[in-house]
Amino acid sequence: MTRRFFVLRDEITIKGRWHLGEIRLRSGLEPLLDAGHRLDAADPLQGEVTHAGRILDFSLTSFNVPVATTALANAVRAVARSEVQCIPAEIAGQTGMFVLNSVRVIRCLDEERSAFIKWTKQDHRPELAGKYRQITRHVLDEGALPNDAHFFRIEGSLVELIVSGAVKAGMESVGCFGANFVEVPLSSSRSEV
Repeated sequence: MTRRFFVLRDEITIKGRWHLGEIRLRSGLEPLLDAGHRLDAADPLQGEVTHAGRILDFSLTSFNVPVATTALANAVRAVARSEVQCIPAEIAGQTGMFVLNSVRVIRCLDEERSAFIKWTKQDHRPELAGKYRQITRHVLDEGALPNDAHFFRIEGSLVELIVSGAVKAGMESVGCFGANFVEVPLSSSRSEV
């Protein structure tokens, strides 16, 4: 069976939709939600709406934190299991929402076939030197992807969230209005992309 993977993005073209800003702990601190670390939070996370509008089943915040309805979070967790941490969130008084924290990071970008720019020490974020600043063409090295990879971030990137075809199917089965799936080509030593 051929494995398929997708960059999970926010469908920003939906008219009249809400836009989410920062996600914070009740204390006001911003949690680290893009580096593959589990978050220990006793209270629900707090999210801000920067533009009011139609509530979506799936959204990315301004800082690429995925937020989903209860049904959608459960569908992702049913497939991704230990790769995703579903953290309750209150978004401008809206309950029944979850932050989908990817706790898996995989070094899997085929740099020879992908197109990207990396941060340098001369950029305004020198602490990110060597990491991906922008990836405009994704090609994943199939040999670097474990068989149980379903919901993960690309090592060295703060933006890309990758889901398997099984996660995509699970999300679509319960409704994922607001999600945009962009298929990512796979490469291996036996084939050319």
